[in-house]
Amino acid sequence: MRFVWVGALLLLIASVASLISNRQSGRLIDESWTTASRVLPESELGQLQRATPAYTAGFFARLPEPLREKFASKMWQALELMIFRSLMLWQVVPAFVIAVLAGLLEGRWARANQKELVKMHSPMRFSLALTSLALTPVLALLWIAAPVAVPPTLLVFALGAVAIIGTRNLVVHAPTQF
Repeated sequence: MRFVWVGALLLLIASVASLISNRQSGRLIDESWTTASRVLPESELGQLQRATPAYTAGFFARLPEPLREKFASKMWQALELMIFRSLMLWQVVPAFVIAVLAGLLEGRWARANQKELVKMHSPMRFSLALTSLALTPVLALLWIAAPVAVPPTLLVFALGAVAIIGTRNLVVHAPTQF
């Protein structure tokens, strides 16, 4: 399991480094705005358009002056893209909560109807369910730092599926006492 976490951390660092060095963050911001207009209403999108540059400027204002002068020109668009994606992710969090609740209900139903099959829990399947649920935030962070344009609908679908399946398996294969 440690290798999975180390690999996820290295992939996240590589994604951020690629996004910063890519110099195509402006194009990715434009593509993110257009794909976000299909997911979010205009009022929410307008708030995100105003909030993203303000958060980016606030982040760079907290840096010491030498670092600000050195990194602001290189990292401004990449940081703006990551802040926009994280704000957009915050807007779609209710979809993930609904997915976890759906997985919880489906898992309880499956466990109640399979009493004969689930006499003893499977530690390996339980561990895999915990791992899949724990990797959900890592997948979200990878989407925030991705150096490619990934539509938010794909993010909601993929993370929702992982949340439903992981929660269901967590409930079905949870340790029990008979």
